Amino acid sequence: MRNYFTSCMAALALSLGSMQNAHAAPPAEAFGELPNIYDAAISPDGDEIASIINHNGQYVISVSSLYRKSGEKPKVIGLGKGVKPSYVKWGNDTHVIVSFWQSQKIRSIPITSSYLFSFDTVALKGKVLVKPSADVFRQYNATVVDWLEDEPDHILMSYDKLSNNEKPAIHKVNLTNGRNLMVQRGLSNITSWYTDASGEPRVGKGRKDNADATPVMRIRDMTEDKWYNANDYPGLDADTRIFGFTGQANELIIGDYRGKDTLGLYVYDLNTKSITRKIYHNDKYDAEGVVRSKDGDQIIGARYTADTSEVELLGSYKTSLERMRAKFSGFTVDYVDQTSSGDKILFKLTGPYEPGALMLLKAGDSEPTSLGRLRPSLPSAEMGEVISVKYTARDGQKIPSYVTLPPKVTDTSMLKKLPFIILPHGGPYSRDSKRFDYFAQFFASRGYGVLQMNFRGSEGYGKAYEEAGRKNWVVMQEDVEDGMRWLLEKGYADPERTCIAGWSYGGYASLMGAAKTGELYSCSIAMAAVTDLKDLIRDIRKYKHGKSTAKKFVNDGFENKDEIKANSPTQLAENITIPVFLAHGTLDQRVHFDQYTRMKSALKKSKSKTTFMQFNGEDHFLSNQENRQKFFKGLDKFLTEVNGPSEFMK
Repeated sequence: MRNYFTSCMAALALSLGSMQNAHAAPPAEAFGELPNIYDAAISPDGDEIASIINHNGQYVISVSSLYRKSGEKPKVIGLGKGVKPSYVKWGNDTHVIVSFWQSQKIRSIPITSSYLFSFDTVALKGKVLVKPSADVFRQYNATVVDWLEDEPDHILMSYDKLSNNEKPAIHKVNLTNGRNLMVQRGLSNITSWYTDASGEPRVGKGRKDNADATPVMRIRDMTEDKWYNANDYPGLDADTRIFGFTGQANELIIGDYRGKDTLGLYVYDLNTKSITRKIYHNDKYDAEGVVRSKDGDQIIGARYTADTSEVELLGSYKTSLERMRAKFSGFTVDYVDQTSSGDKILFKLTGPYEPGALMLLKAGDSEPTSLGRLRPSLPSAEMGEVISVKYTARDGQKIPSYVTLPPKVTDTSMLKKLPFIILPHGGPYSRDSKRFDYFAQFFASRGYGVLQMNFRGSEGYGKAYEEAGRKNWVVMQEDVEDGMRWLLEKGYADPERTCIAGWSYGGYASLMGAAKTGELYSCSIAMAAVTDLKDLIRDIRKYKHGKSTAKKFVNDGFENKDEIKANSPTQLAENITIPVFLAHGTLDQRVHFDQYTRMKSALKKSKSKTTFMQFNGEDHFLSNQENRQKFFKGLDKFLTEVNGPSEFMK
C-alpha cells in the first residue's frame, strides 16, 4: 500500500512521500511543530484559497489567488499571539471568516472564549464580529446557526447579549460591520439552534439548570408559529440527536437506535409527527453525520468511523470526492470545501503513516493538485506502518486496536521483542482510528512499537460497548492492561523496555498502570493527566451543569466514593517505583493544573525517579509550538535515559 501511494504521488509530481531512501529519524522537535496548514477554504467563485497557516509558530490567515500572476503576493493577516484557530470559511466572495478561541482565567477558573473574525479581502482589514459589552462576560461569541447561502452578506449567530449564554437568541449579523438584528428571541434553557433549508429557526436544544441537567428540546410549528416541547412529537425525546434538516422544511434528520445497538440516521416528519424513512443504519458502527448534495437539498450519503473515517453513498450517487477515495484506497480523503458550482473541491489526503496534503480537484481533471503538505518536517518514508489488530480481554471481549511499527520494521518476522509503548487515548469517551497520529509516530520514530486500543467506553462501536466503560472505569483500565499482557504473551514486546503513555485520560491510565501493575512497564508518561478524581469532580462542578456532568462523566463509573479514592493516582503514588515523566500546562481548562501539582507532590514521596515539565500559560493541547517542541525534546531525553537507544530506530 505504501508503494501504491508513493507511485500515485510520484505520478502527480506531488512529492507527498519521500522519493528517496530514508536517512535518520526526524528530530524530536519536528513532532512539536504545529501543522503547516491548519485549515483552508475556497471562495464561492473559485478564484481564491484562504488558509490558516503556520508562520514561525504563529497562525496567520493567507489568501491566495488560484490565478496568481508572477510576483503577486498573497494577502496575509496575523491572528495574534495566544490565538488558537478552529476553522476558516468564506462568508461570501470578499469576506473570509475565521473562528478562533483563547485561554483565560475567570475567578481563578481556566476557561476558553471563542470569537469570529471577518477579514475583508478587498479592503484588507478585519474585525471581530461579535464582542460582549464591557459589563457582560460571555464565552461563546462564535456560534454560527446558519451561513445563509442565499443571503451572503449576513450569517445567523446565536448569543446572549445579557449573560454568559444563559438564553442565547438568534441574530442576523452583517459580515462587514458586525451590525446585527435579532430574528429569534431566546427561549428558557435553549442553548443550541437548528434552522431548516429556508433559514427559519425550527429546533432548539439545551438543558435545565437543575441537579440532573434535564435535557430540553423545543420544536416550532410553522403553521401556528408556536414552540412545542419534544414530548408533543411521538418518537422524539428531549435528548434525541439532531443532524439538521433535509431540503424539505418539515423533514428533520435524527439519530435513532430503532431497536439496534448502534445509532442510525432517520427522517422525522414534523407534520405527520413520525419517522417516515431510514437514511442509513450500520449494524457495527454508529452513524456520525450525513453527506449532502452540492445544493444541500438532498442527502446522498452517511458518515461513520470503522478503522478510518468512511462515507457510504446512498443510491446511485457518485461524486468527484468518491472517485478520489476509490483512487487512494487505504487513505483518508476528507472533504474540506467546494465552490458554489461544485467545479472545484478542496480535500485533505492523509494516511496512517502519511501526514498528508491539501489537495484541489477541478471539474474535468482526473488528477488533483497539491496545495501544500500538512507536516513537511515529517516525511512519510520515515514514519511507521499502522496495522489493525484485535486482542481478547480477560472476560472474552474483543478489543479493536492499532499497532504502529518503527519504520525500520519492514517485515512481520521482525516483530519480536520490540521496545513498546502502550498508548491509550484520551476522553475517555472518544476513540482512536487508523489515521496519522503524530504522538504515536514520535514513539515509532524512536524505534518503539505502539499499541493504541479502543477500550470499552470508546465511542462509535454501539451503545453497549460505550456504556460498559462509562459504568465501569476499572474495566477500561483492565482492557489497557490486557493489551500489554497480549503483547508480552505473543513475544512482540521486550518486557524490559515497555512504557505506558497517554494524554489527558490516557495520562491517567498511564499513571494507574504504573501504580497497579508497575511490573509490566519500565516507565510511565503522563501529559495533562487526571491524577485526583475527587478533585476532578470538584473542578467539573465549577462549570455550568457541572454536578450532572461530574456524575455522568466520573461518578457513574465507580460504585462509591471509596472506589473513586482507590482509583486516583495521587492516592497510589507510593506504589509507583518505575520512572515517571509528568507534564502539564498552567492554563489547562480541561484538566486543571492542580492535578499536576498534587501528583508532583505525591511522587516526590515515592521511590520513582521522576521528570517534571511545567508549561506556563499553556492549554490542554500544548497549542504553543515552542512548548510542544520542548515537550518532545524532554520526552526524547527521558526515553533514552530509561531504556537506552532502540536498535529499531533509524
